[in-house]
Amino acid sequence: MFVIITKHAHSQNADYFKTYLTLVMDHRDFSLQEAIDFMIQSYFYHNLELYGVKPKQQFELAIQQLSA
Repeated sequence: MFVIITKHAHSQNADYFKTYLTLVMDHRDFSLQEAIDFMIQSYFYHNLELYGVKPKQQFELAIQQLSA
């Protein structure tokens, strides 16, 4: 089982999310899209604005950077 617990999601930046996504991809042998879907489900609980606008923006920025 792979779990990352965070108490202060509002303070997470794009680098944090890139690391998280990369770990999910490596550990579960997921594509980027599969890792994104997994994080939306398990981290954001299907609500990208659960922790506010800034974490959502940073998550989207991380996706953009990993897609480049």
